[in-house]
Amino acid sequence: MEFLNHLLTELQLIWQSISVTHRVLLYAVLEVGSILFLLGQRRPPLATLSWILAFLSLPVLSLLCYFLFGPRKLKRRNVRRELARHLAAHHGPHRTQPLPETLASRHWLLAQARVATECGSAPPRQVQGLQILIDGDATYAAIEAAMQKAEHHIHVEYYIFKPDEIGTRWRDLLTEKARAGVKVRMLVDAVGSGRCRNDFWKPLREAGGEVRVFNPPRFLPFRPSMVNFRTHRKIVVIDALYGFTGGINVDRVESVACVGATASRDTHLALKGSAALDLQRIFLEDWLYAGARSGHLARLDKALTTPQDILAWFPLPPDEPRDESQPWVQIIDSGPDRSEYAIYRYFFAAMSSARRRVWITTPYFIPDESILTALTTAAGRGLDVRLLVPMESDQLLTGLAASTFVEEVLARRVKVYAYVPRFIHAKTLVIDDELSMIGTANMDNRSFRLNFEVMAAIYDKKTTSEMARQFLKDLESATQLHADHQPDSFNQRMVASLARLAAPLL
Repeated sequence: MEFLNHLLTELQLIWQSISVTHRVLLYAVLEVGSILFLLGQRRPPLATLSWILAFLSLPVLSLLCYFLFGPRKLKRRNVRRELARHLAAHHGPHRTQPLPETLASRHWLLAQARVATECGSAPPRQVQGLQILIDGDATYAAIEAAMQKAEHHIHVEYYIFKPDEIGTRWRDLLTEKARAGVKVRMLVDAVGSGRCRNDFWKPLREAGGEVRVFNPPRFLPFRPSMVNFRTHRKIVVIDALYGFTGGINVDRVESVACVGATASRDTHLALKGSAALDLQRIFLEDWLYAGARSGHLARLDKALTTPQDILAWFPLPPDEPRDESQPWVQIIDSGPDRSEYAIYRYFFAAMSSARRRVWITTPYFIPDESILTALTTAAGRGLDVRLLVPMESDQLLTGLAASTFVEEVLARRVKVYAYVPRFIHAKTLVIDDELSMIGTANMDNRSFRLNFEVMAAIYDKKTTSEMARQFLKDLESATQLHADHQPDSFNQRMVASLARLAAPLL
């Protein structure tokens, strides 16, 4: 703090020593340089114009905000990310194999799967087993049971991992497995899991487990924009056979046993089979990237840069079932390190090609113009378009912004329901009768473009029917909103409209 105060004092003295003429000249150079820089970024015209107006009115504050929230892609660290992807692709399951012939007769599903593969995601794979997990307690029990049976490795990646009852129980279980000789690797986001300090992980590390932190904000060198790029993924892979992903974090607010009836309503997915290897490949890519600053990616020497037990990460898959009773699952990943936003494009294509229904559950509904158009056009085509959101958001600004988009879709034939009993945190999608999705991505710009996310697309009538039944069950505890739904007062409407301006950052 003393250093910072001294620095600010020195800067103030320097500024006072500059003549008025030179201050004006410096201001002009800053403005022109900022505008030229923004034009070179080739953002959408409206976004570029918004930043230019901000720089002209509040140059210093706008410059700080841009450093923190403006960048949309990884730049200097993208080399590390490319190296991580190269190594993960080298060892992981093949991602360019032909799409399954089983889906060939269902042309629109095949076309939908191709949207993701063209963006670099894995093709659909037939799994040996699949289970939809409702709410935190059932999910934690399923994951912990699988961890108890682990023989070789347990890989865990989470956005939020709290050092509470649930997190401590997991850490102790993982510590026990590490002592028993199981390879335990834990990857947590620096922001979402910031409360887990080194002393919390000390027992696991002493037992032989490894813990890495994803994208910690750096100020020396000055890289505050790293705070904008988070891993929002929730991934558990056990023995390269069992995989888990979905909306549930490691947090007591997800557990009825911990907080009672106020626990979040959420959805997770458990799967067994080769699709788990696609989750494994994503974890490996993030694991290597998170370790890059420690020198793990100093060279493209795979013997030095990859874990020694890498062969056990991606064993030859067992003979998969080839009957129609087992679902096909496609793991779709996206992030700010890619030129194509796979999840965003997949959502858009699914809504645009749907023929009967589009049912969406999301805690944060802040779509951009394209998603909004796809959704309202589907409703305009006469499809059954339903949106399930929380009655009250857990984030004030996000909730206010979302209310303006809810008003907009209500006026255009989309049926909107507000879940009453508790906060709903599930991220699911039901399209027609054969496609459903579970994962980590919210319906907002941050999930589509700024965060590292993962979704599982399930091509299966039985699973889609189960997802539809759960959606209808949730609607029983929801209130349908109507076109006259709006904030009560003029002041609330103005605040909500101002919050909407920040939608690209939320």
